[in-house]
Parts: sequence; structure tokens; C-alpha cells
Amino acid sequence: MTPMNLFCRLFGHTWWPETSVPDLRWNTTDEQLTLVPTMGSQPIRHYELCKRCGVERDLPPRSHDGDTEPGQSPPLRRRG
Repeated sequence: MTPMNLFCRLFGHTWWPETSVPDLRWNTTDEQLTLVPTMGSQPIRHYELCKRCGVERDLPPRSHDGDTEPGQSPPLRRRG
């Protein structure tokens, strides 16, 4: 953890939403003709980062289209 900035001590952190996404690698098929994207094994992480001192704060899990496993659909939300 980095030392807290004087500004953060006096006035509070300046939080900025961030997302870390798994690495994307491009591999070829067995015939060596087509490139296929392969995602890394790390989950998608949503967090907030203080832009002044670099402190990270985890956010609760959220449901986004990209966060679901292949073949699953995101949960539907009812209005009103």
C-alpha cells in the first residue's frame, strides 16, 4: 500500500471507477489458418482507485453482459 497523500488526508480521496479485465490472447486453430481469441482465467474486477495516492477500494460484484460465463445470459431486472 502506498503512503497517503497529504491532500487525501485533509480533504478525502478522489475515487475513480476502474476495471481490470483478463488478458486476451490470440491463438491459431489446428490448421494454423484462423486466429481465435482466448481469455485469461482471471475474473473481471470492478474497483475504485484514488487518483492522487493510488489506494484501491473493491466494489461489490455487478452483473454485466461481459461478466457472465459463456452460454449463460445475464439476469433480467423488472421495471417498476
